[in-house]
Amino acid sequence: MSVQHHFQKRLDTLGNIMQIFSALSAPFVTACGKVNSAITRDLKSKTIIYLRRAVGTTWIIKRGYVRLVYVDPSGRTLTRLILGKGAMFGDLPFTPGFFLPNEQAIASGMSCVIQVTRQDLENAAAASPAFEALMLQTFSSQLQALDRRLQWQLISPLRTRIATALYDLLCFSGGRCGHGHLVDIRLTHEEFSELVVATRPAVSEVLVELKQQGIIDYTRSHLCLLSLDRLLSLSAAEY
Repeated sequence: MSVQHHFQKRLDTLGNIMQIFSALSAPFVTACGKVNSAITRDLKSKTIIYLRRAVGTTWIIKRGYVRLVYVDPSGRTLTRLILGKGAMFGDLPFTPGFFLPNEQAIASGMSCVIQVTRQDLENAAAASPAFEALMLQTFSSQLQALDRRLQWQLISPLRTRIATALYDLLCFSGGRCGHGHLVDIRLTHEEFSELVVATRPAVSEVLVELKQQGIIDYTRSHLCLLSLDRLLSLSAAEY
């Protein structure tokens, strides 16, 4: 097996964990766009979709990425998830009690979302077994991503958390960039620090070390992973 094929298999596995495959997300997005109350919204980068979840409203990502951020009582922010095409957020259907009122949703880069009422989504699922199956598979994928994130967030030291988070971001890849793998999603150091639950100075110190070691490269707007095997060796994840 070639090195490229070996890493592609790992990327495919990550895609199943961190982002919904297009074979599922494309038909789900199309179906959601046909729901009675569906409204499509194009968003600029950093657009705040909501500061607190609104009861009865669900969003589906049609294009781009959305960060879900939790604000604790002290005002500290924590990036819960980064969601891509086909993912649902807001007041999720068929999930009574699964609700974080202090959650914020923010567009990461140019994005497009479909806004619908939760009741209409539930009615559409009840009327169509095929649509219901798509919805359940979508939600299942999101739960896998949250479970994986909690695993490495809670039990790993900072350097390992950072390496694992960087490796996981490969599912948001813009492809090869000449000397490495370009991560398509745009994250500032502050946002990435929220993702790995650490202070910005501590995270920046590790990122500088990884850059000096030739494992990653980055600018203010781009992140490139240069050595996947070395990055993986720092990660506690197993695929």
